[in-house]
Amino acid sequence: MISQKALIRFVLASCAFHAAILALAGLLISPGSPFPFETFTVRLADAPANAPDDSRKPAIKKDLSLDRPHREPAPGPEETVDLASASGKYRVYLRTLRQRIEALWAYPPDAYSRSETGTAVVRFSIQNDGSLASTDIVSSSGSESLDRGALAVVQAAAPYAPFPDTFNLTTLHVVAKFEYEMD
Repeated sequence: MISQKALIRFVLASCAFHAAILALAGLLISPGSPFPFETFTVRLADAPANAPDDSRKPAIKKDLSLDRPHREPAPGPEETVDLASASGKYRVYLRTLRQRIEALWAYPPDAYSRSETGTAVVRFSIQNDGSLASTDIVSSSGSESLDRGALAVVQAAAPYAPFPDTFNLTTLHVVAKFEYEMD
């Protein structure tokens, strides 16, 4: 029979081993580290030979404000989450939201023609009925075209699905990172 001392040593060694594996995988986040964002990446190696058929995509407004909300969020419980969050009680809703945005997201043609690259961080607010309350740039990409492209896709994907009753929220603020690169 295994002694209690040997069992404790085995459990401690197992915990240390698993913690090391998780740390190497980047799953452990130190308390002082910045909020982790997953990146959407659009990579275009060559200019498209033919313009893509955008007839099925919703029209994207050209006169988007970079910092003016559509309307004030309703008063009540609210929470802020990262769109790339793979855990937590919002994960299924966020996955659907992300798929909806990714299906519409494209490199802005004017930014592509000028070879502009950068990363835009957008914060948008969704009401419990799925309507988009506000959008704004948290961190600019350095290109107005790229910033507008990130805001435009968030607006074009609206309205979103209403919140499940289990959310108990009136507003969900979502932070998303849009990275535009050219290879």
